[in-house]
Amino acid sequence: MHKDQYTRHFLVAINPGAGDQADEALKAELRTRIPEQQLDKLVMLKHSKYGLEPQLLKLAKTCAETGAVLVVAGGDGTLNAALKVLVKQPVTLGVIPRGTFNFFARDRGIPEQTQAAIDVLLQGAERQFPLASVNGYPFCVSASLGVYPKIIAAREQVSAITGRNRLVSLLSGVWVFLTRARGRRLVLAHDGARHTETAPMLLASVSPSQLGNFDLPEVDQIRKGGMLVFVMRSDSLLSLLSYLWASIRGQLRKLEKLDYFITRGLQVSTRRQKVTLAIDGELHRLSTPLKFSMQPNAYRCLVPAETESGEETCA
Repeated sequence: MHKDQYTRHFLVAINPGAGDQADEALKAELRTRIPEQQLDKLVMLKHSKYGLEPQLLKLAKTCAETGAVLVVAGGDGTLNAALKVLVKQPVTLGVIPRGTFNFFARDRGIPEQTQAAIDVLLQGAERQFPLASVNGYPFCVSASLGVYPKIIAAREQVSAITGRNRLVSLLSGVWVFLTRARGRRLVLAHDGARHTETAPMLLASVSPSQLGNFDLPEVDQIRKGGMLVFVMRSDSLLSLLSYLWASIRGQLRKLEKLDYFITRGLQVSTRRQKVTLAIDGELHRLSTPLKFSMQPNAYRCLVPAETESGEETCA
């Protein structure tokens, strides 16, 4: 057992906009399974034009003062917001997955079932993790420029009309990918090398779970603190169709028009002063050049005790 299990106490922040689970049922299960003396407070996050960070920062400061674990019940986007404030606070993160994909939790062995995730809070171990960022914006799954932000924007427009329909969102994404992917000149500098690409998309991923369906041995390097960067090198219709087909079959490494490499630092320059990026599913306008980096031991997170001695995993 972890030496701090008996004194560990929790402040739980629930994002009501994440997933489709019943909030009242979650609160009831938390109150039932966590001893009263260990559950300091349950807070429902509120969405505003300022996002979730101001609320999470206030909660993190409270946890820093009291020594409580900040438990975030939400998806990858909610956890992204939490990481932005936790890197500045001496606070341990706890996770109850409630999103669609839950890559953050899956990468760390945290169960997606609520009961098992609560067991990790009570019996799990603390581990330190690195954190990826681009121009100071952290990401726990991926950051991308080019056509992928256009796909995200299209999905948001479709969702506003049809609601959360996975099939409609998928079809709209495929349509945007095939019709709006346009190559842009990117100058990449990493690991002492510098090269220029005309690429319709660049994606940096730090999530083994996100890439789990692809036959890429380099994915294992992510667990050691690396960042796997993909660069599409052609926007021809044939190349785009080949990319989609290879993605479905999990055979990306066989594509001639796809470059990928592992790095811990990357600078991307372009002729534009600002570009739109999709960072963990949220759109951001950032100034160029874009500087991707990894910060070691950036934050602490509760994970299943049996993974405590495992390899370092990226965030």
